[in-house]
Amino acid sequence: MNFGKALLLLFLILNISAVAQPPGEIENTPEAKAIVRGQIIDADTKQSMEYANISIYNPDDSSLVSGGITDSKGEFVIKQIDFGTYYAEANFIGFNKTRINNIRINSNNRQIDLGIIALEPSTQEIGAVNVVADRSRIEYKIDKKIVNVSQDINAAGGTAVDVLENTPSIEVDIEGNVSLRGSGSFTVLIDGKPSVIEGSDALRQLPAAVIENIEIITNPSAKYDPDGMAGIINVVLKKNVLSGFNGIINAMVGTRDKYRTDLTLNYKTKKTNLFFGADFNDETYYGSGNLYRETYLQDTTRYLISEGTRDFGRNGHRFKGGLDIYLTDLATLTLSGTYGQYGRKGGGESLLHEYTEPANTDVYSVEVENSNREGTYVNTNLNFQQKFNEDGTHKLDALFYYSNSVGDDYEFEDEFFANSNYERTGGYLARVRTIEEEDEDEYRFELDYTKPVGEEGRFEAGLQSRIDREFENYSFNDWDNENNQYIDNPDFSSSQHFKRDIFSAYSTFASNFGSFRYQLGLRGEYVNRSIEHEKADEPAEINRFDVFPTLHLSYEFLNKTQLMTSYSRRIDRPGGRDLDPFPNYYNRYTIRYGNPELEPEYTDSYEVGVMKNWGKSFISLEGFYRVTNNLITQVTELGDDGIFYINTENLNNDYSLGSEIMGNINIDDWLIFNTSFSLYRYRIEGEILGESIDRKSTNYTGRLNTTVKFGPSSRLQLTGYYRGPSVSAQGERSSFFFTNLAYRQDLMEDKLTATIGLRDVFGTMKFERTSTGVDFYDVYKRERESQVLTLTLSYKINNFKMERNGGDGTREMDYDDGGF
Repeated sequence: MNFGKALLLLFLILNISAVAQPPGEIENTPEAKAIVRGQIIDADTKQSMEYANISIYNPDDSSLVSGGITDSKGEFVIKQIDFGTYYAEANFIGFNKTRINNIRINSNNRQIDLGIIALEPSTQEIGAVNVVADRSRIEYKIDKKIVNVSQDINAAGGTAVDVLENTPSIEVDIEGNVSLRGSGSFTVLIDGKPSVIEGSDALRQLPAAVIENIEIITNPSAKYDPDGMAGIINVVLKKNVLSGFNGIINAMVGTRDKYRTDLTLNYKTKKTNLFFGADFNDETYYGSGNLYRETYLQDTTRYLISEGTRDFGRNGHRFKGGLDIYLTDLATLTLSGTYGQYGRKGGGESLLHEYTEPANTDVYSVEVENSNREGTYVNTNLNFQQKFNEDGTHKLDALFYYSNSVGDDYEFEDEFFANSNYERTGGYLARVRTIEEEDEDEYRFELDYTKPVGEEGRFEAGLQSRIDREFENYSFNDWDNENNQYIDNPDFSSSQHFKRDIFSAYSTFASNFGSFRYQLGLRGEYVNRSIEHEKADEPAEINRFDVFPTLHLSYEFLNKTQLMTSYSRRIDRPGGRDLDPFPNYYNRYTIRYGNPELEPEYTDSYEVGVMKNWGKSFISLEGFYRVTNNLITQVTELGDDGIFYINTENLNNDYSLGSEIMGNINIDDWLIFNTSFSLYRYRIEGEILGESIDRKSTNYTGRLNTTVKFGPSSRLQLTGYYRGPSVSAQGERSSFFFTNLAYRQDLMEDKLTATIGLRDVFGTMKFERTSTGVDFYDVYKRERESQVLTLTLSYKINNFKMERNGGDGTREMDYDDGGF
């Protein structure tokens, strides 16, 4: 790839130049000017604060001399400062301002290090009432968007999926399936580590109440795994940093069988930090669905009409705990683990009418479908971090990760003969049962090294290995009327062993020239994959080496405008079910089989964005272009027996070109709007069964999140979301719209919070999909349960607040030539 070669060459040149000419050196002459540097952190969490503002002022008239914005480590460097005496102000939205006075610059003191500047959250005591400044619901950074969960009261009592319903770049369908910029291929991380359960299933298991924030990374750097063509969703869990014992308890109850509760506890001392969490959920969502299908075989048209209920539910529980041990001031050892059980159920009762024209078939039946997926999962993490300096910019991280997931998936289909009034008249028209068993182990080893280069640069490198072992057993059972029992059908039963080893190395280099910042990355991966199927003579194997370059650029203006652009190459690897070559029986109308020769998809992703801040508000505009080659495409073909056969092939390419505008607008302290609108052109090219499927669509989504504050302890939030229609390789998808409403009240000096929510206020959450081929036409409609009322209670344990400064909240201190 020409772009990758050019990027690699640029990467090598900049690394050489970084070593040959260390940045930040000052010419030792009387006329040379000075540099002011330092680091800004959150006083409570001790975390570095990216994009905090630092300004240099003339004390005589308070005029602005120069300024800058902190980088990802919270560091800033301001150059070309004339000799003289100044004061500096560090500031960030939602935090008190800190002022450093008496900064004296002369010929003997031209490298000024202000040290670590700690900003405190903006809290003022007014009688017995605490007034706390809110952070923006969405924060925009160089390589990601950060969703602050505490600002989304509509998600109270829900899961990570409910939070993402109101998040730019994210789409959530009627069944809670998440897609990132139109793609369901993304990687889920929890605290930066892989999730045992993948994709939307992982997000459905995480209560919103235990989440600190969610990071949306659409163009990750080479440090991250390249899996998932749309990017990464990283869920950062709450982990209190206050000393002593503290925690939070949440409980939710909703109309028609919806219950959820969770607990988080933390105990920290000078040498250790012990944390524990648990959660439980049992929720059922009711809905309906109907199907209309036409199939064309020679001179006969077969019709199938189905109407009925379509319900689904989730249940399970999870325990998580761990221990941080502070071996020294610079070395930390962390051991953590999670154990959980999960369940997912679905199904319903449908009324079926099947007939043909010319008439030779006219059958009425009642179908009862039930599915139940349940299992257990466990993971353990052992982390070691050694810092080589106080601020942690020079460090070594080591990780060992192990996970195991065991689950069974049961599907039952009973179809009864009926009359035209759908009253059961006899025995079974069809009765089958399928059981899918899975047992998966994953091992991961990582070693990451970070080192500053000169005064502006950062070098990162690492080695990783991923070892995946999975066993799948699929059993298909027919009903034996004579013996009144299920019997195994060997034509549709099979088992396979899936093995995949991935070994990778990466390197990134980041630095800046004044306000221009860049980060280059390169990752290489070797993959060895083998599938041993009991019905195959030889295993299906793939051995390949891939290269994944990344590039991130940004330019920051003093007027709080930021310009960013990035590139990354991604991969989407097929799963075990996509690779299984033997048929899986869905129902008597549909059979699915995989393809062991399936190759990964590769995506080249380009982005450019600009963001403008003013006061507590901001607006951003992003543009993106994504090209996917080797597109894994699901192909539906009608057999001569009238059964639909679904296969998976590498057939097509698709292209997405679009833009997204997002704004967080504070009209006043009591009224906040968070809105976004995305528009992109989607194009798919290729052939299916010899027929061209070149298709285009203009896709768009819009959302508006409005928060009204009635006082410091009460607020109302209204959310609206609209998704426009789209196309697929063999069909189209209709638009849909929904609104959510929530009210939150803080009680007992903010120790207790009560939230009442109403989901899908107007009952508009409906979905329709149309599929077409040369010999079939298919329309499926689905409606989700609407107007779900929920009540969530949250109680904070030992929720003390540190005393803050009065007045305007500005903290002042003097500079003493050695920081402060």
